[in-house]
Amino acid sequence: MSLNVSARAQIERVLPVLRAQSADEITRCVDASGHSLLRDDVFGLGREGRFSAFYAPFDWINDDADIVIVGVTPGKRQAKDALLALRSATMRGASVEEAAAAAKSTASFAGMRDLGARLMDHLGLHQVFGLRSTADLFGSAATRVHTTSVLRYPVLKDGANFAGDRRIMARPLMRRMVEENLVPELAQLSNARIVPFGINALLVLEDLAARGLINGDRLLGGVLHPSGQQWNRYKVQLGITTGAAVRAVSGGAEVLRRSELLRDKVRHLVSLRAVA
Repeated sequence: MSLNVSARAQIERVLPVLRAQSADEITRCVDASGHSLLRDDVFGLGREGRFSAFYAPFDWINDDADIVIVGVTPGKRQAKDALLALRSATMRGASVEEAAAAAKSTASFAGMRDLGARLMDHLGLHQVFGLRSTADLFGSAATRVHTTSVLRYPVLKDGANFAGDRRIMARPLMRRMVEENLVPELAQLSNARIVPFGINALLVLEDLAARGLINGDRLLGGVLHPSGQQWNRYKVQLGITTGAAVRAVSGGAEVLRRSELLRDKVRHLVSLRAVA
């Protein structure tokens, strides 16, 4: 379990500011649709056109993980949860390391875990990992998983949550975040299998694999992002919508194609486990 020197220094920089604010004030600042002094200036990490990034404590790394789940970027809910958890833990006397771990475990994929596990189980990933259900990764098997995002810190578009798009690596601000944060983070977990949530995270990871920055053989891509905003596509991936009805779903055929590719990879890996 680790927190590097730079991450520790960043947390130590923001802690006095967090302690000086009430929980309600922090919540209002993160949720603001317009400019927010705390979010955009004090915690601001950069701005590029319609996009802005700000700090929230997602730095802690589970060095023991053999599974990495990768999203696009934390949203406002996750940022609030992380900041408030960090504040609360340190005010109770926790060390910086303990508080960073608590912030990460509290906030990562908050509100998305049940659907994420349902999608992963349906595609058979629990078999690859030797689990009853991938839901255990957010509970009894939490020591086996490291959660992160291709954009580690929250990125907003016009002040609202950014769901990602296919141009992440084409934007200097975002590309820098990927190369300065994600690449060394995954290098620290070089033997772990990597599960990207959603096509936009997968495209970034495929770019890194093509450049030899990560091992593409460890990618298990094809799971939809469990944000809860695309139920027509979830129904395709879960096998609820089938046959000709798939063609009526925007992007449905591509969801089905990627799901089948992942199932093929899962069957291969499960067969290797059986032989071993």
